[in-house]
Amino acid sequence: MEGILSGLTGSESSLHRDNTPRSSTRRHYSPWAMASIVTAIIALLLAGSMPPVNIAAAIFGVMGLRQIRRNPERYIGRAFCWIAIALVLILAILTAMVEPALQEGVEQHMVPDQGVEATD
Repeated sequence: MEGILSGLTGSESSLHRDNTPRSSTRRHYSPWAMASIVTAIIALLLAGSMPPVNIAAAIFGVMGLRQIRRNPERYIGRAFCWIAIALVLILAILTAMVEPALQEGVEQHMVPDQGVEATD
């Protein structure tokens, strides 16, 4: 009976050794990298109309790059950071190119107030 129990405990101990959690060696996405890509996508959905969201996405991307550089054995996600930064920069450039044209078009087509007389 002891032989059976000792064989059983031996296999159980090897079973536990094989199922040890490997999360200590597994790298995860940086939380800052995830925040940067999500914020950049939100900025894209808002069509760049809110500059603070664009700036936040770029800052989150830089923070993610710093976090990954400091702990490369723990975090991944460099591509998310660079994609978020590039997306926000492209969005800012496109918004800057379109916004002045929209403002000029509005000023040219404004109708003067009828009730107000010029005092020249």
